[in-house]
Amino acid sequence: MIDSLYVVLAMAFALGLALRAGSVCLVAATEALLRRRNPDRMLLILEGTGWALVALVLLGAYPIGMSFSQPVVIGLLGAFVFGVGAAVNGACAFGVIAQIGTGRFEYFLTGLGLWIAMQGAVFLDLEAAAMRAGPVLPWSLALWAIAALFLGRLVLLHLRGAVNLRRAVTGSVAIAVAAGCFTSLAVLHREFPWITLLADLSMADLLSVLIAALVVAGAIVAGLLIPDGFELRWPGWRRLIKRFAGGFLMGLGGVLLPGGNDSLLFFGLTTGAPMAVLGLCAVIAGIVATSLISGRRLSPFLRRAAEICGLAERR
Repeated sequence: MIDSLYVVLAMAFALGLALRAGSVCLVAATEALLRRRNPDRMLLILEGTGWALVALVLLGAYPIGMSFSQPVVIGLLGAFVFGVGAAVNGACAFGVIAQIGTGRFEYFLTGLGLWIAMQGAVFLDLEAAAMRAGPVLPWSLALWAIAALFLGRLVLLHLRGAVNLRRAVTGSVAIAVAAGCFTSLAVLHREFPWITLLADLSMADLLSVLIAALVVAGAIVAGLLIPDGFELRWPGWRRLIKRFAGGFLMGLGGVLLPGGNDSLLFFGLTTGAPMAVLGLCAVIAGIVATSLISGRRLSPFLRRAAEICGLAERR
């Protein structure tokens, strides 16, 4: 019992380290694709999905139980709202931890907004369809897919003239550790620590609080170890409002879905469940729509698309 407790606590700390070291965030990955046509971070997240599948197989977690709101349109709306909230916030659930690890403590307000939104769940009478599913691929094929994704990232970086083997390997190791620890914690304890605590404080126990604290501590330690990776500064009122508002929208979307991008990626997507795939697409669509409307710098193609759709002013 004591040995397993130490393992759980060590994985919580390692999860925080990996999230900060790899800057794991779906919002950052989507915006890199939008602004710079750089798919590296998105491919890295897919690597993480492969590692999550391998970890879940080794843990004997399959078949995995999942639930999605009914009718389907409610779940997809929730996923879209979650994506909008993540874009407004500037980080997804994983990205919040990574950002706190840079010294941007205003991201704690994301949790406050998310918690307030989730309290409204008691007034909603949503139906959910439960299902159990096995892995979409054998774990051996998942390893080959991970290797192919890594090589694909190297090729794309080479074509862009930005090959940095050390950085590429560091990213792959970080996402592997993050995916493995995240899924293992869910199996051995419960779902993503801070989301679970905010969703239902009655479920909290001392171990849950300690795990959440260690995830944050791991991210901060990683930030302190990275040169120029940690800086405390006043964010300004506008950013404080954005963190809270983004968190509120993420919480609302998480209630409607139910869940968030982390569970869709590392649990739903590993089973190939159609609702998980559609939900993840809706999250990304929410991020993209918010980026288009906000007028952030986009690639020429997407800039033109935004102009045609009336989401951006013509130049």
